[in-house]
Parts: sequence; C-alpha cells; structure tokens
Amino acid sequence: MIRVLVINAFLFALPFVLTWIWVRFIAAKQPDAQRRKYYAFAAMVGLVLVVASLATYRASTGSATGGTYVPPSYQDGQIVPGRFE
Repeated sequence: MIRVLVINAFLFALPFVLTWIWVRFIAAKQPDAQRRKYYAFAAMVGLVLVVASLATYRASTGSATGGTYVPPSYQDGQIVPGRFE
C-alpha cells in the first residue's frame, strides 16, 4: 500500500518539480528571444507526442465494448481473473 502512495505522490509532484527546474534554468541562462522560441517549440512538440502516445495507447488496449464483464471469482482453490465474454 505504501508503494502505491509513494508512486502517486511522485506522479503528482513531478509536474511541479519539472516546472520549478524549468523556471530555475530559464532564470540562470537568461536566453534570448529566439532561443526561448526554440524551447517553447520543443515543449509543444513534447506535449503533442505525449498526447499522441496516450491516444494510441487508449486505442490499442482494452476489450470490445459489446462484451459482458465477468468479475473475478474463486473456483477450485484458484482465483480466476475478471474478463470480458
């Protein structure tokens, strides 16, 4: 249970930490306007790639929506996982 909490806390804090690192980087380097445009473009490309990968993952996984869900059950001393039929 603690592992799940730590992973969720890490995933929640990750965007804030990355934003803090980004702001510190920009403040330290003081890039000119052209270089900031490159950074912004790279960030937008990264965002598009993340959204595309999430959409691809969603489209390529899962079961058919027309099936009936059979919940996990205990049969003959074994746990049979849930499934769609």
